[in-house]
Amino acid sequence: MNIVKGRIEWNSLLKEEFGKYNDVYFKYEYFELYKRYYNVEPEAIFWEDKNLKIFWTHLIRDISRIEQFKDFKYYDLTTPYGYGGPLTITKTEDEEKINKSLKIFFEEYKEYALKNNYVCEFIRFHPIFENWKFFNGILEIEYLNDVVIVDLAKDLEEIWKNIKKGHRYNIKKTIKKGCEIEIINKPSIGDIEDFLNLYYETMDKNKASKKYYFPLKFINDHFNLLNAILIKLKYEKRVIGASIFIFGDKIIHYYLSGTAYAFKSLYPSDLILWEAIKWAKENDFKLLHLGGGRGKNDSLFEFKRGFSKDIIPFYIGKKVFDVKAYQALLTVNPMPKTSDEYFPAYRQGLDEKIV
Repeated sequence: MNIVKGRIEWNSLLKEEFGKYNDVYFKYEYFELYKRYYNVEPEAIFWEDKNLKIFWTHLIRDISRIEQFKDFKYYDLTTPYGYGGPLTITKTEDEEKINKSLKIFFEEYKEYALKNNYVCEFIRFHPIFENWKFFNGILEIEYLNDVVIVDLAKDLEEIWKNIKKGHRYNIKKTIKKGCEIEIINKPSIGDIEDFLNLYYETMDKNKASKKYYFPLKFINDHFNLLNAILIKLKYEKRVIGASIFIFGDKIIHYYLSGTAYAFKSLYPSDLILWEAIKWAKENDFKLLHLGGGRGKNDSLFEFKRGFSKDIIPFYIGKKVFDVKAYQALLTVNPMPKTSDEYFPAYRQGLDEKIV
């Protein structure tokens, strides 16, 4: 078992050993974003035998940073905001051998976790790579919702025809009103401020948790560390819509978005997504991942599904390594457990951070 914490080794392993998974959500730089702003440490574990290769990535959170747990020298593990989880490469088609290797790996991994005072782990699996499937018997796997993808291998005309009629009308109407699109690779601080003004307005409208109100420096570093574009929509010289897309080799992700709600007869999000589809095709991406909704297949999900009929399931994973420590932490948290789904439960009501 090889513990990886440096950028060069991390990205080299991803590229050379796990090349088919070379997406932005697995790159060291994506984890580094959260290290810079959220007091967490990136860690990857590389493990290999004659049947299997595993690349297991996560962020390490110091539980004692929460005031109520300041006397506890424990840590828990999580996926960064978005999608991720462990990656596997099989060297055999023999399922019995693969399962045996998985069992051996996880015994070693659990021993390592306990030795380092890791209490538990929460994973947001990558829906496109379906990397949850290998760990169904090892982790507690839970279906959360569906996400929408646009197959960019299709002709642009076919993609357009598959877009919901109402969305097509909204796009045409917004274009007819004289709105201007701008696609920016290296946005200025002013561009980021334009985006955040709309993004915060959208968060206010949706009564979002304060953890989603990302600071300017954090957003700006997406363009310093990652492959990303900002798409802005202007109407009469005013920015009324803006969205950030991040990408790896072949997949581009609809990441964060904001809209001015004062313009009822314009549809910024519809046009921005159509322009993103065209840009992604021009730049040889294979898939545009639109994500899901705020809840299980809600109105936001339905909006996104209006751009494509292709949906895939999104799964999360949970694992408690140290049951005794987990229970001890639960006794300290005074908040009522309003939801069995919150994990880890001892953080409920105490930690309003994105990771």
